[in-house]
Amino acid sequence: MNAGHRDRTSDRTIVVCKYQPELLAALLDHEARTADVCLVIERSDVLYESPDPGLLGRCRKVYTVSGFDSLAELSAVAVDLRQTCPPVVQVHNQDERSQFGSGYLRLLLDPSVPGARHHVALRDKRLMKELVGGAGVPVARFRSLADPRDADAVAAVARELSAPLIVKPVAGYGASATEKVECGEELGAVAAGLKFEVGQRAGQLMVEEFVPGEELAIDAIWSGGEPLTFVVHRYLYPRMQVLGGALDGSLILAPAEHPGLYARIKDMHKRFNPALGIHDGPSHLEVFVREDGELVFSEVATRPGGGWIQLMIGAYHGRSTSDLIAEAAHTGSVTLPGAPWPHIGGLHIRPAAPGVIVSMPGDDELAAFPGAVAWHRRREVGDRARISGPSDWYFHLVLGADTEEGLYETCERAARTFTVETAESAPPVRGRAVARRA
Repeated sequence: MNAGHRDRTSDRTIVVCKYQPELLAALLDHEARTADVCLVIERSDVLYESPDPGLLGRCRKVYTVSGFDSLAELSAVAVDLRQTCPPVVQVHNQDERSQFGSGYLRLLLDPSVPGARHHVALRDKRLMKELVGGAGVPVARFRSLADPRDADAVAAVARELSAPLIVKPVAGYGASATEKVECGEELGAVAAGLKFEVGQRAGQLMVEEFVPGEELAIDAIWSGGEPLTFVVHRYLYPRMQVLGGALDGSLILAPAEHPGLYARIKDMHKRFNPALGIHDGPSHLEVFVREDGELVFSEVATRPGGGWIQLMIGAYHGRSTSDLIAEAAHTGSVTLPGAPWPHIGGLHIRPAAPGVIVSMPGDDELAAFPGAVAWHRRREVGDRARISGPSDWYFHLVLGADTEEGLYETCERAARTFTVETAESAPPVRGRAVARRA
């Protein structure tokens, strides 16, 4: 546990979990800053993320814990914050793997949290769907499967649900270790063969009925239970299909062109928010739209969407998500300059095969591509590409167009034009870069 240096003194405290430099800087630098900032980081952040000493030094306090699954360490942090700092009004976290721990801190520190189960429900999909369904929102039928080697339990789940089925970790993320099962007889073999990510410690599974229809994602920032921003975007293809070569990305649906859909999803969101304790800060929701138009809840997290999503939404709003989250935390409002194009979308481009990355799209060719708005290289030339799952990120590209149809065509053309090439082995050529086109 390490103390930082006070940048200023306030009567409120905001806690940031894990090292998130963009959000940390935005919270510390905001001109209307109304709260002190404390940081809780893991030892792995210190070892591998090279935290900026200048940012850490401006935090009122900096705590280092072995991990966000250590209740003993987090409890000690919470008690010290209660004893030595102004009241905590928000706990921010943008990493799925520290969601449990940040939720536990919020439970101990924020008196506005109405229940003790919310931090668990925001990660364990079984409790999440139990509470959302209890709020009157449609969810897929599901069952818990604690041990996929239990033949009787597997048979009971297959008997009680209708195939096709989706089997996944109870606290999964990014479609990792998630498989579709076409018939109940296959459930046992598929469930037993799932390969969990290192951070998925529980080892338990949930099985739910497959929901046919369009898959949408919704990213919002809340203040006082009301959405300050609310963006609906449509996945180009289901995320479970992208490793098979499907176009990986999403297109923002213009509110003026889809007013009814926006109104229905916003109503759904506000209905289940109290059940999960969603009141302030960012959220990332996924829903299905059945062919008959019914909205079916999939899952939600109290963090911004990952991958290309925040680069895309930042271009759409004209400001980064970190800046907007910081402004909302300090002032309860946001200012949105707006997008350079009527329609904005984002792509993730990954290599076709594992290996050492030997080339990535260059800035000049990207800037010359019609409709290119922003791009970000998540890997460097010389890095090894493993393509270990749908959320193994490589290159993000944001595109704009005058129409929704034109944007889809632009995305297809960009996916054909820009590639990330790999080889068995090769020396590094050039490094990571972030570029933006006005």
